[in-house]
Amino acid sequence: MPSKRAEAGSRAACSEAARRARPGATGWYISRPSGYNPRFVSQDIATDENDPPLLLLPPQAAATANHERESPMRGWLFTAIVVLSAIRAGEAPAQIDAAKLAEAYKAYDLTRNEGKGFTDSADSGTLGWGEGAVIESYAQMWEATGDPYWLAKIGEHFQRIMAAASDPDGDGFLSWNTKTYSCAVANAERLHNVSEADIEPAYQKNMNGEAAARCTGHTYVLEFHAGPERFRILDWTTRQVLAAEIAYEDGAAIAQIPPFRFKIKGRPRQGDRFMVRTAAPEPIEYAVHQGMFVYPAAVFIEAVKTRTELRERFGADADKFLAFINKHVFEKNEQDWLEMGEAGGGYRFAPTLTDRYPNRIMPHNQFAALARAWLVLKDLEGAHPLMARRAEQMVRYFRSHLELDETNNAYRWHYWDWTEYGRPGSSGYEDTSHASLSMSLAVAAARRGVVFTEEDMVRIANTWLKLMWNRDEEKPAMAASVDGKGPHTFSPLMARWSELSQWDRKVHDLALKTFLSKGPDQQARSAPEMLLCAKRAGIAP
Repeated sequence: MPSKRAEAGSRAACSEAARRARPGATGWYISRPSGYNPRFVSQDIATDENDPPLLLLPPQAAATANHERESPMRGWLFTAIVVLSAIRAGEAPAQIDAAKLAEAYKAYDLTRNEGKGFTDSADSGTLGWGEGAVIESYAQMWEATGDPYWLAKIGEHFQRIMAAASDPDGDGFLSWNTKTYSCAVANAERLHNVSEADIEPAYQKNMNGEAAARCTGHTYVLEFHAGPERFRILDWTTRQVLAAEIAYEDGAAIAQIPPFRFKIKGRPRQGDRFMVRTAAPEPIEYAVHQGMFVYPAAVFIEAVKTRTELRERFGADADKFLAFINKHVFEKNEQDWLEMGEAGGGYRFAPTLTDRYPNRIMPHNQFAALARAWLVLKDLEGAHPLMARRAEQMVRYFRSHLELDETNNAYRWHYWDWTEYGRPGSSGYEDTSHASLSMSLAVAAARRGVVFTEEDMVRIANTWLKLMWNRDEEKPAMAASVDGKGPHTFSPLMARWSELSQWDRKVHDLALKTFLSKGPDQQARSAPEMLLCAKRAGIAP
């Protein structure tokens, strides 16, 4: 082993060579040659502890470095090159230059609608799944770096989100809605007819968004006006003939009222009429969408209310945000609260005809989105007095439905667990994407000492590492569901899942391996996940 002095000399020489190397030299370069996978310098050399860590590329890549530095279109890509320290086999993984990576993410963020993300939209689906990821990334960057710049970004975005809220149903609460997940519904019935012929099905619900959009919401009459051999279809809402002289065939499909299909069975008589009432997709409010952007706002509020140095700059916004959330999100959703006794409780879907499952308790990931926010806010001055109780009940409900895989000391859980007709029901095991939200509720709860224990979190980390990981050290990938089934196509650097590094360092190591395999543009986009993963693992970038 070389002496400490020799190591220091090698580190300094390496750092200097990396900074000054030029085309044709034998040093190493900081760049991104197309299609090239970066590799580290010799395992016997490490960068000086006082120097910025470096990710070094071989000399043949030098020309690309000049191009990317000089190209305005690629300026942020060059900034995004992650500079990492060398790693020796068996030693701790390389560390990230947090400052450089944060600057790269700032530059990348400005490419998304000039830094405004998806806040131009009033559609709750776009705000939840599009903007939610953006504003949550700011919360991740705030925790990872402690830079108030990211709090300012949360504040700017949440101001715009609040401004997009409206009250179309007149219930006194501002909110956001979308038609995207709404259904088309049809009810069919025979009227007081002479014959025994009947129409079926009596009830239909079409959940296919594109098909459902074809529904008019009108009422229709199917009439055997001249005799039993033919019938016509009237749009009873407009009093227009939709289809005339349709030959009757017992049990034949009737498809003239899209997106539905009906059948008339039996021997009709002249004068028989059958009625079809339809309901078109309507805007619906979704708690999960609200939770996706309210949670980062909660992080903002907590930071400001617990740090005196932030109050002068952000205090008024924090108070404004909390008052809005108390009334228009917490109190609004109280209307749909469902008590489940010792198991806890959760939010249920509103009794809206075109909702997919009206009045059923929501899937775990959907109520979890808001429960995370209540966990953050519950102990703050000014928070709604019921927040702590509701947060604990939702955490308890999720915890009560975890299944222990004793062989792997890991948990599995369903996408959805409910009770109807007094009997429990459940879906299949939760997919990896939605499970990131359910699992993040456990993370937030454990970090605040609510229901989930350290043992629980080790088991959830084992879900990731023992059930879902493909066990490939070089090309790690995760399965499609929490029981380990499905193709291994998900990244170990996936948002929220990578925060399990707090309970198992291997989560960080796999995330870092994935991070290093990416090009600089992808590294910049993954900055929030990687930096927070390192922070939660106790690794100071």
